[in-house]
Amino acid sequence: MISNEALNTPVLINAFSRYDTTLKVFEAVRSAKPTKLYFACDGPRTEKERLQTDRVRGLVELVDWPCDVHRLFHPKNMGLKKAMVANLDWFFEHEPEGIVLEDDTAPVPSFFPFCQALLKHYRENERIWWILGSNLMADPNPKPEASYYFSEHGYGAPWGWAGWRRSWVLYDVAMKAWPSVRNTPTWNEFFLSRAERSEADFIFEATWDGRIPTTWAFQNDFARILNKGLTVIPEYNLVRNIGFSDAGTNTLQATDRRDVDNAYDRPFELVHPDEVVVDASRDLSYFNKFVRPNFFRRFRTAVKSLIPTRVDAAITPYVSKILRRIGS
Repeated sequence: MISNEALNTPVLINAFSRYDTTLKVFEAVRSAKPTKLYFACDGPRTEKERLQTDRVRGLVELVDWPCDVHRLFHPKNMGLKKAMVANLDWFFEHEPEGIVLEDDTAPVPSFFPFCQALLKHYRENERIWWILGSNLMADPNPKPEASYYFSEHGYGAPWGWAGWRRSWVLYDVAMKAWPSVRNTPTWNEFFLSRAERSEADFIFEATWDGRIPTTWAFQNDFARILNKGLTVIPEYNLVRNIGFSDAGTNTLQATDRRDVDNAYDRPFELVHPDEVVVDASRDLSYFNKFVRPNFFRRFRTAVKSLIPTRVDAAITPYVSKILRRIGS
């Protein structure tokens, strides 16, 4: 079975103002009893919100096991993107590798030994970019030949992960390389379908030019693709996203296709794949199921391409409101 050795891998919790979800994440960490805990919390946007952020920050005082605790409490609100980047810079400045959780990513117990074992196993393999804990496509009753597979086409949704400083130092929140990469033959040949290439171009262009202002994760996907990095995906979903609500930043929609609750703990033997090979068929299936735009967004994009910019700017708020009502 997966090792039950002490959790010597440092853990970072990124939080803000959601006490209930952060408490659940903290309790999962508390059960794992890491020897090092990093607790980072963004600052309040208002004095009223300070009551919430102070309450969240107080959770770190509940550490009741032998643990080296580090705190980073931002005095002013930085917003999700800037705070996450600052937190991860801080974490990997002090640690060569570690486990990262946000305040809405609640892991099952097996997540921690899974990450610890694979951080050690792939420590010297620079092809492996990071280890994800979530798998929205996990079979309810899997009988896999190995405990995980390799991916290189995922976008966003890093819901509980582990990684190394060696990968993080290649991260660039400004995506300065994007203008020289887009539309090149090498870039276009990477994708598994025209739909994936189109959506990836939209995601990275909109992240680069600021139309997607809150994300930090798409920049990491871009850096991974740029550096030919691979992601480890567990056969069992080991992390439950508990943040699908109006209080979230990037998980607001009640109809979000990624709102899948298929995580549960089970004992399993950690079996490594025979070789490091990307499972392209599962990458394409994931894209088509969870990332590819639905019909309404594709229709909206087609219409927008046919009308003048000034007209588009004037009518977009009204069209978007109508489409949201009918399920976009």
